[in-house]
Amino acid sequence: MMKKLVKKDPPKTRQSWVWVGVAVALFSVLAFKKIHHASPALVPEVQDFSEVNWQRMGDTISRLADTYKGEVGIIIKDLKTGRVFERNADEKFVTASLIKVPIMAATCRAIQDGKLKLTSTIKIRNYHRRGGSGDLKWARSGQSFQISDLLYHMITKSDNTAAAMLIDRLSYTFLNQCFQDLGLSVTRIDPVGMSLANRVNPGRENYTTPREMAMLLEKIYRHQVVNDMYSDLMIEIMKHNDTHNRLSQFLPTRWILARKSGLLRKNCHDMGIIFTGSSDYVICVMTGKNPNYQTAKGVIANIGQTAYAFLGNS
Repeated sequence: MMKKLVKKDPPKTRQSWVWVGVAVALFSVLAFKKIHHASPALVPEVQDFSEVNWQRMGDTISRLADTYKGEVGIIIKDLKTGRVFERNADEKFVTASLIKVPIMAATCRAIQDGKLKLTSTIKIRNYHRRGGSGDLKWARSGQSFQISDLLYHMITKSDNTAAAMLIDRLSYTFLNQCFQDLGLSVTRIDPVGMSLANRVNPGRENYTTPREMAMLLEKIYRHQVVNDMYSDLMIEIMKHNDTHNRLSQFLPTRWILARKSGLLRKNCHDMGIIFTGSSDYVICVMTGKNPNYQTAKGVIANIGQTAYAFLGNS
């Protein structure tokens, strides 16, 4: 019995199909490259996620500020990348206790220049005593306090008597000159502006702007105000602020905030340097013409919470 013959393709035919496949593949690659170079718009652009996140943060905070029935000035700066979000950053606000940070900077300048020592002492007198924040107003007349102690009380407790004692030693003339040397063109200090009265002559009021306070914080952070030792001292003191509202209310537990707040004549502020472990930021939120202080503290806390949510995902 004869075997059935199975017809097979000639070897040359199989080889020709292989080359056809190779040619098609090569043509496809060349065609793709031609399209890619001729029409870059067909290839989706990869966006910088952190930049997009920063923009979304600004938009969200702006909407929050738009709904507030008071004045709001904000500046947030990434100290690593230089990105900045700002809103009404050059508006003038009553400085309130934020003035105590430039007073601290000027005091450290005086110490660095040999005009004072951290261990120098000042005796409390009755004319130093101020109402409002702080416990030194209850100290015994004639009691001596070191400059280091006064700085600590002035920043962490916002002690008005401690501030008055430092101002008395340094003088308003020295402080204003030092502020100017630090690049603060709006920020000034006046005896009338330092009063706790509900209303003062606008011409004698102490004013500042979010931009100037943020600039000062950045200079302190970069050790551009005084040497490393006193720069680190100022930051360390600000880390021990013992109030837990406004910007610190919703601060992530692993983050550190070196801050100073202020509250006076319907103005309510908070500012600080945020240390996250991966990046550092300056944030300053100032409010004026507030319906009440509780509402003002709430909007500052909400702005902080919004910023932290975005900054933590940048």
